[in-house]
Amino acid sequence: MSRSRRLLEACAEPMERAVSMRFAEEVRTGVIGDQAYADYLEIEASFVATAARLHGLAVWDAPGWTAMERNARAVHALTTEQAAYFDTARAAWPVPARPDAARRAAILSEFALAGAREGGYPAVMTLLFAAESLYLTWCSRAHREGRVPAGPIADWVALHAGEDFRAGVDALARDLDALPAAVPNGPLVRLFAGMLEAEIAFHDAVYA
Repeated sequence: MSRSRRLLEACAEPMERAVSMRFAEEVRTGVIGDQAYADYLEIEASFVATAARLHGLAVWDAPGWTAMERNARAVHALTTEQAAYFDTARAAWPVPARPDAARRAAILSEFALAGAREGGYPAVMTLLFAAESLYLTWCSRAHREGRVPAGPIADWVALHAGEDFRAGVDALARDLDALPAAVPNGPLVRLFAGMLEAEIAFHDAVYA
């Protein structure tokens, strides 16, 4: 069994809880409130900056040119296309985020950056694979069912349900599968599960 598949199977329970978290369900069923999504725009924009840092660390530690190039492209996309989405969406949204939104949701960035600093490239690939597998799963389900509110919310969901995003998740899986056999699975399983728990707490913060 591949390493990426082993991680998914070992963490199936926290993944199912994360896929079914309140925020994902309210987006999927079209009942997400304006204030909750305003806070989400603020906290997710802050995590995009963290994701850029994670990919930047992966560029530094990448084992070869292909991995270096892919992570560099990810940094570019996060700091251009995704940053532009948040600027546009926040400017158009009917209510602003509450002032403490980013502070309430700091757990995800804190967990991811600490894990990356300690575990290096294998940890970064694991953390990103956990986060992006979660988003691919719940956004694909929401997009398929077609009840997501039109506008910025539907745009964000469609971005994470599209073929380009799926290809990025598949690339992360290949990078994990290519790790040397000497890299132990235990710490990566703990990072993967921990990232999912942090994702749940992060998204729950929009309701605080």
